[in-house]
Amino acid sequence: MKLHALGIGTRHDAEFIIDRPNGSGDCLALIFKTAASIKLNNDAFVAPVGSAVVFSPEYHQHYGACGEEYINHWVHFDFEGDDAFLQRIGLRFNTLITPPDITAAERVLELLSVESVSPQQNSNESADLLLRLLLTKLADGSGRGESTPYCGALRELRAAIYRNPASTRSIDELAARLALSPSRFQHLYKSEFGVSCYEDILAARHETAKYYLSSTALPIKKIAELCGFENDVHFIRQFKKRNGMTATEYRSTKR
Repeated sequence: MKLHALGIGTRHDAEFIIDRPNGSGDCLALIFKTAASIKLNNDAFVAPVGSAVVFSPEYHQHYGACGEEYINHWVHFDFEGDDAFLQRIGLRFNTLITPPDITAAERVLELLSVESVSPQQNSNESADLLLRLLLTKLADGSGRGESTPYCGALRELRAAIYRNPASTRSIDELAARLALSPSRFQHLYKSEFGVSCYEDILAARHETAKYYLSSTALPIKKIAELCGFENDVHFIRQFKKRNGMTATEYRSTKR
């Protein structure tokens, strides 16, 4: 994929409108930071904040302000017939999409802006990879129902659980980070990931324990501590119950 141009947080006044009946001749990805007027498939409507669209090269582009100010991110790019990639990620062109975590796409866009002016030898390859990652993040909203305001925060929190399972002590603590009641938090978590937060914490601890058992010579007691178990006795009992063998037996199978 080849990057042509991009803009981050581009601001326009209330009169701003883009109308390209024959498209721009390349692909255009937009992320709306304010509500915007847009026309897709001859239907005119308002695109909400945090939504996005990826126009194909020849598609009629019609969008602009619907309030006192219009702000968006935009990326013009080309891809050379890599339809298999687009099919794999499920990206739909010329359709309003609502990514569950628009901030993730924005972080990728910031990295892409840096690579676009980098003098490094591999900057074109880096830009290609980042464009693919950006489209993948946007594609997460294709065909998806309405997302909640907590999607991004929940994903960050889940990543933190798997990065450092020992730091997670209770559901109440995690719910407090999002200013939610424990019951509301657990409902949102399971709706987002299809598994309870408690089960995810256990899974993270056991997967981390397996890593240490198979790749280090650390004592069982130390592994239990690193993974957040109450003590080594609790860890040994829980490990066998979950995995059908003791931690020592598991370690021996990986030698």
